[in-house]
Amino acid sequence: MGKRGATFFFIAILCLSISLLVQANKGAAVIPVVIKERAGLDWKNTPITVGVPVAAGDRSFQDPPRVLDQWGREVPSQAILLSPSTATTVPKWWRITFLGTINRHDSLVYRVVPGEEKRGQPRAAVRVEKTANGYLVENSLLKLELNTKQPLVAKAWFDPNGRGLFPDDAPAMAVPLELGIKTTSGESTTGSAADARITLEEAGPLRAVFRITGPLLIQAGDAPFTYDCRLVVSAETSYLRLALRLINTTGQPVTMEEAWVRAAFNLKGERLETAFGVDGKAPKTTGLRRDGWAGVLVDSPDRNRWSGTFPAAPGDAPAGWAALTGAEGGVGLGVKAFRQQYPKGLQVNGGGQMRIQLLNSSGQVWEAGVAKTHQLTLSFFGARDRESLQYLEAITNKPPVATAAAEWMNQTGILAQPLMARGLIDELSPELQSMALLLKEKIWSALLNLFGPPSEGQAITADYWGFFNYGDLPITFAGPWAQPGQYWNNTAYDLPYQLLCAYLQTEDPALLEVGEAALTHWQDVDLVNPIANPRPFPGLDHLKDTRSGAVSAANDFRPFANGGLMLGYYLLDDQFGYELALRMADRVTLQAGATFTDLRTFSAGIMTLLTAYQATGHQRYLDSAAELVELVLGWQQQQKGGFPTDFIYKAGLLADSLVAYYRITGDPKVLAGIQAAVDYSLYHFWDEELELIQNGGGLLFTSALDLLYRETGEEKYYLVNERQIRVLASELEVKEPKDVALYYRTVFSFFNGARLRSNQR
Repeated sequence: MGKRGATFFFIAILCLSISLLVQANKGAAVIPVVIKERAGLDWKNTPITVGVPVAAGDRSFQDPPRVLDQWGREVPSQAILLSPSTATTVPKWWRITFLGTINRHDSLVYRVVPGEEKRGQPRAAVRVEKTANGYLVENSLLKLELNTKQPLVAKAWFDPNGRGLFPDDAPAMAVPLELGIKTTSGESTTGSAADARITLEEAGPLRAVFRITGPLLIQAGDAPFTYDCRLVVSAETSYLRLALRLINTTGQPVTMEEAWVRAAFNLKGERLETAFGVDGKAPKTTGLRRDGWAGVLVDSPDRNRWSGTFPAAPGDAPAGWAALTGAEGGVGLGVKAFRQQYPKGLQVNGGGQMRIQLLNSSGQVWEAGVAKTHQLTLSFFGARDRESLQYLEAITNKPPVATAAAEWMNQTGILAQPLMARGLIDELSPELQSMALLLKEKIWSALLNLFGPPSEGQAITADYWGFFNYGDLPITFAGPWAQPGQYWNNTAYDLPYQLLCAYLQTEDPALLEVGEAALTHWQDVDLVNPIANPRPFPGLDHLKDTRSGAVSAANDFRPFANGGLMLGYYLLDDQFGYELALRMADRVTLQAGATFTDLRTFSAGIMTLLTAYQATGHQRYLDSAAELVELVLGWQQQQKGGFPTDFIYKAGLLADSLVAYYRITGDPKVLAGIQAAVDYSLYHFWDEELELIQNGGGLLFTSALDLLYRETGEEKYYLVNERQIRVLASELEVKEPKDVALYYRTVFSFFNGARLRSNQR
């Protein structure tokens, strides 16, 4: 390093130290946010959205927080409170969007701090204007017209110079971005359907979020399909994102033929250049005259059909994006997880038209209530933007991701069990440190091995991916009473929640990708309603009644565990999941569905209600949870203190739900009930040879054992817990999806008591 460089480095470090010192003197809290770059590109002032929790009663973050970069400089940001502002007994979540800068393959830490000072503004801020039929939204690079009569996007303008010059007579897209479907009964598009409804969900200088919903009428007199689109426009960008759902709201099964999104763009030049992304290789490129075209179809995990001007090349796996470039610039369309959600297609022509086949001709039957969600990107770029295609691929599939540091998550108490962060592990004895690290590694590998690699040009596990089973896991029943065929296991025991918690613990974006896929499938398929009731039920052939083999409505609450849906809402900006979680909680409050013949109905019902209460602050959810808890405690007295059941893990699930209730209410009657249930299980089911409460299902008592040790100080609860956790770490081989979701569900809560014990010694 030269003299000038050394001087600059010293000054920078000094400034950072002064900044930190000033904050420390003010007594201000600091929330570390870890950003990871995963596409191999440099990003400057790129919008990043992150969910950040704050501990219950923390007064430092009552106002919208600000964001500082790694040098202590404030960056433009906006923050939305996702939790009830009046809540004092449960943690809160902020959703923060900020402009981050990160180099390729880097990982760095930004900091969220209390928001007293004046907030910095982006150079190309987002501006929203209400019109007679919708909205105008722009950010100096991009301008969109949203119109209820011309959904999804009516018109788009692009200024590559970023000066906000958008001549009315020169739109980059003059024809509406159109959605269409074709069934055996007919065809419908947003251009021919009834008016849409447009709602502004969030507005600020960093981003605007719109909700666009409407009907697609297939045949006169029939109930329509519904589309539900969430559109995000951000500062400093020339692209927009769309989360687009298609939902069968007809009330009956529908045989689908096709679904597509198409648009036409004004690109100058007699000859256009096109490029299609290819996994692990340079893009496929070719020139197109006005009558020329190019495309690709994905029929299966290993079949890709290139067509038009592209020669057949089976080895080239499409990455899910295509671009057209003219004399003065171009446009690109991207579909996230394109190959994994086959069948899919992309097609462009020399006249500036682009088409995404969301569903190829297939004859697929959609049961009533079934949905499909796609993440789309529409990007504009200038003629001088030489890296536009690289960034199109990255923003489609692998933009930078951010998360609050695991240490901070533990401090807030936002999760039911701690994350194995370095600070926690350092407080343990050397032997327990090794065990904690081993369990952290085991759950990471177990979860990724279940699903197989989600992308990166690698072979995907065909059984776990595809249009309707994308992100879910199959399971085969061997019992003689079960009908033959595949059944699905994603809703069981909230596997998506485990995936997202493992991501927070390891900061491995692969777990975030798989977790998002699992949640999307859960919302689209597993929790929908085959009989068109407005409340959710398991549906489609993936969740069949095991005895009859037929699709049936759920009679109880076994699949209702909202932790994954709500955590996805906080971490992934998933509004759809939030709404479904509350629908499920509303069903628990309105409909009988708990039975002591299956304790999972009580545990899932209580957890569903508590999650909804923490998210909304609505007392009715906590009151309904209290009613279920009272039923459990009354029944427990009749059972001599235990939770008798056919499988021990069900008793453990119920005990865990009571632990969650106690964490919120501190009700001593509930603590006594937990202790009675644990003592009963230890007396009747402890296996001295296996060192487990009956079998691996006894691990579900981990949270209850830890709570009892910390509340009562009785050593026996800690010792039983430690022996079970040692068995899991050193002996149990956990491979089945159900066992992974169950056995790791509560085990890390043991380290709360272990840390306390180590500090006392």
